[in-house]
Amino acid sequence: MVWNALVLITVLLPLASLTIDVPRYYVLKVRLQLAADATAEMTAQCVDFPHFQNTGETRLDSQCWWSQAHNLFAATVQPLESKGYQPRLDQIAVDEQNDIVRVDASGSTRLFFGVTPAVRVQVTAQSKFRMEMR
Repeated sequence: MVWNALVLITVLLPLASLTIDVPRYYVLKVRLQLAADATAEMTAQCVDFPHFQNTGETRLDSQCWWSQAHNLFAATVQPLESKGYQPRLDQIAVDEQNDIVRVDASGSTRLFFGVTPAVRVQVTAQSKFRMEMR
């Protein structure tokens, strides 16, 4: 009887907790990647059209992409926050030389038992923007 309880506590209970912890990890990773992808695409769509028409040079409208990207990321990860995840938009880097937007996001979650450190996930998304005159 005691041996059964020891096996249950030391082997089966931690294995059972993995059925909760592993899906939580993947939910966080997938949702963060979706939010980072959407943020990168939104940022790339904020091309400064008047500047392009006047000069032929492609650049992003900083007022447009900064506010819209942060609002979109916050709206996308809002359901995660209510479920105990801690998503965070780490960086939006705009490389106007190569016309690339890079978004770095991270998040953390506690495992089922809560005795282990929080699991941290990092994701990166990239989007390219380009304008051409015809």
